[in-house]
Amino acid sequence: MGMDVYGLNPTSEAPPRPEHNDFDSEDWKAYFDGQSLSGQYFRNNCWNWRPLWDYVADLCDEVISEKDHNAGHYNDGHHISKDQCDYIANRLSNELLNGGVKKYSKEYKEKQDNLPMVECHCCEGTGKGAHYSEGKDTCHVCKGSGEVEHSGHHYPFSIDNVREFLDFVKNSGGFEIC
Repeated sequence: MGMDVYGLNPTSEAPPRPEHNDFDSEDWKAYFDGQSLSGQYFRNNCWNWRPLWDYVADLCDEVISEKDHNAGHYNDGHHISKDQCDYIANRLSNELLNGGVKKYSKEYKEKQDNLPMVECHCCEGTGKGAHYSEGKDTCHVCKGSGEVEHSGHHYPFSIDNVREFLDFVKNSGGFEIC
């Protein structure tokens, strides 16, 4: 699952869509990068979107309400206005320039690195085979340890993602989260 974020009133036209379907190609990468720069479209999978949106909501709590923050975690068409985008763009620009995003990224990574192991959801901490490994000596998920990595490790925060989102926000004229 991912988040498709569409500009409500983009400042420029999107680049032309490539003719081929090799979505890993440089043509498609340039197309999607151009979409962000034009304010047309921004995409993230849910793993990347959630930390980004949490950061934006926290940084911009003067204009991002709790309702906006919560709705931003679902892809059901919530709108963020042009005025909110102008504020977000200003704050993100300042934070990128003054090192705030870099500092946050480092602190975020340190928190991730210090997350504790948690009880395996499959074997409920026994380490014995369950579900797909039923009847086996060890659980296929935790390999018999009874513990797995905390789910917080699956949500990365990236400075490059912040930069790309800033490019989109500056040019979007407001956006819709779908």
